[in-house]
Amino acid sequence: MSATVNGKDIKEFSFVWLSSYWASRNLIYAIRLYLDHYRVAHTFAEKSTSKLTDLLKFAFNDICVPDTFYSDKTDISEVTLELEQACNYPMIMKDLKGSRGKYSELINNREELFAKTANLPKNKKFFFQKFIPNEYDWGVLVANGEVVSGEMSYRNAGEFRNHRLHGATEIFVDVDQIPDNVKKMAIKASKALGLSWSRSDILIDKNTNKAYLLEVNRAPGITSGSAEIEGAQSFLNTQLLSLA
Repeated sequence: MSATVNGKDIKEFSFVWLSSYWASRNLIYAIRLYLDHYRVAHTFAEKSTSKLTDLLKFAFNDICVPDTFYSDKTDISEVTLELEQACNYPMIMKDLKGSRGKYSELINNREELFAKTANLPKNKKFFFQKFIPNEYDWGVLVANGEVVSGEMSYRNAGEFRNHRLHGATEIFVDVDQIPDNVKKMAIKASKALGLSWSRSDILIDKNTNKAYLLEVNRAPGITSGSAEIEGAQSFLNTQLLSLA
């Protein structure tokens, strides 16, 4: 066996930073086993998981998440009443292993529910969450158990996703300007998953001011010129120092 980067086998590396999206989790775990076999130091890498298993861990650790419903049924009409009871309208539909908001849909009523679930990819699984009314969400970067960066993402008019790929505007703030409850939630979520590097997406209900954790990204995008660059460098320095 061999695992190479630019023609060089990674078993010859001093240190490897492993990072993965949902779709590549199996591959990254395989690389972790490869590195462990050759005793090459690396960052933590999980076995394959999903947003569903993450949500369970958050709930078990008393981290507030939106009301969530999942069923393995392929015909949504078989569980419509249970879904409506759990999430009500409006609700958000998400890919169980999706990223960057792909396949996510805002559903306002039963008619939209049937229309938007009619032709979904058969090789994917979806879950539903109650829509939390909001004006922006927080993206909080956590490295080695400490908050190192924070941004507020404001979505475009007519869009429900607070994501840069969908036109959202990012505003970076100093760490001391991030509300304490948001920072604590991000750190707690990272610890619940056993991660040393992550970014938590946290919504604030504009009516109740209550914070909700949406998800934790293991491979967050890093914006050029932002504090995220310094956070990534700090994380890597700490990892390398631990080898000394």
